Amino acid sequence: MLTLEQRIAAYIRSGSLMHPGERVAIAVSGGADSVGLLRILLELRHDLAIVISVAHFHHGIRGAEADGDEHFVGDLAKAFDLELHVERGDARAHSKQNGISLETAARELRHQMFLRLLEEKKANRIATAHTLDDQTETVLMKFLRGAGTRGLAGIFPEQRAAGGGSLVRPLLEIRRDDLREYLRSLNQPWREDRSNNDVSFTRNRIRARVLPMLREQVNPAADLALAHVAEISRAEEEYWQDQVKRVLPLVRAPGQPARGGGGKQTAQHAIAFDIARFQSQPVAMQRRLLRQAGEQLGCNLDFEHVNAILSLLAQRSSRGAKDSTIAIAKGWRARLLFRELRMERAPERATLVAYQHRLPLPGETYVPELDSTLCARISESNGRTENAAYNRAHSIRLPEVTDLVVRNWRPGDRFQSARHSSEMRVKELLYPMHLSLEQKRLWPVVVAGDRIVWVRGIASPELHTARGDRLWIEESDRGE
Repeated sequence: MLTLEQRIAAYIRSGSLMHPGERVAIAVSGGADSVGLLRILLELRHDLAIVISVAHFHHGIRGAEADGDEHFVGDLAKAFDLELHVERGDARAHSKQNGISLETAARELRHQMFLRLLEEKKANRIATAHTLDDQTETVLMKFLRGAGTRGLAGIFPEQRAAGGGSLVRPLLEIRRDDLREYLRSLNQPWREDRSNNDVSFTRNRIRARVLPMLREQVNPAADLALAHVAEISRAEEEYWQDQVKRVLPLVRAPGQPARGGGGKQTAQHAIAFDIARFQSQPVAMQRRLLRQAGEQLGCNLDFEHVNAILSLLAQRSSRGAKDSTIAIAKGWRARLLFRELRMERAPERATLVAYQHRLPLPGETYVPELDSTLCARISESNGRTENAAYNRAHSIRLPEVTDLVVRNWRPGDRFQSARHSSEMRVKELLYPMHLSLEQKRLWPVVVAGDRIVWVRGIASPELHTARGDRLWIEESDRGE
């Protein structure tokens, strides 16, 4: 039977987690797992031909107890003549500032320290003491949150950093109890973190309540089964990543002005899919393509976001679909155009105060929101217009008014166009135009009293003044 050190050395070599000559900073909190990792790598450092240092992060959470952890780790590094990297942070402040849990805030700050060590070339690898038990807890938490195979892959043995180097987890096949037994055999003390018993933290509830119940009532080997799920999911994820890289360029729309009001796309601000090519893919691939596109944009999509986008596409064949744009992750949206599905940064919310300007009768008014001029002119001819569309239309005789009002349309507005026999919602009349949200928000109408008598781009009925004169409303070319 292999010793604990031999098992870990074999795991490191099989996964190429460390290479001869590399500087490995071991993340040591003072707890049994990280102290166990330190003592094991001290035994293996000559065999692996690595240079070891110690990294410790003080989260600023547990007061004097955390200070004691820092002193303990410092003494441990000194006892083995190891370089020590120490940083401090305020996890509570980071939690409040970013609206995240204290647990997540502490993890983020600690991770940032590790990345700095890699960026500053103080280490080639950061070794953390995640065990098989940590893997089990992570997979179960991810499963209960509805994760796919990426989430169920749990903790990866290696996580590469963008600037070079990586975080490695050499203990993912080792149980916590084995590490404690190993430390006792060395008479090596460690620090107990009382917060590990605080069941207000989700992971601690999983550890203290859920997993014991699963072992007793469902499967005595529940931990190992969940670890196997992680291994299977990790292989599945590697396969799918290769497939998505192959398919994504085939279904992306070219970076050109998109039909239906879209603008040029850039990798930083938008990604567009050709709808026909995208929908020709299996649903499993569609989901992964959306998630990959989101990652490229810096927009993390969960299952609900992806489902909402696919539902939006499913509505496309129904002309009565209510929405062509939906909000997805914070600050991002998905938008349907004529032949494209765009994922893009949502525009900052403009002030929704409606514009409203007097339009003299007769006369004209410049509308700065549109950068255009509207003109109302009167013809004294009482004859019918020669335009056939108007000849078939109803006519409107305006009340005694001295001027009109031009404003942007509002929810609930209704208008009877020259081509319809009854009133319709302005929203429905605008739908076939495939306007962007910005265009639609500013779209102008002209109002006489409480009645809409003109809508840009919609065939209007004949308009007559109270005296019977013909009224024309026209818009000049924008920008003139």
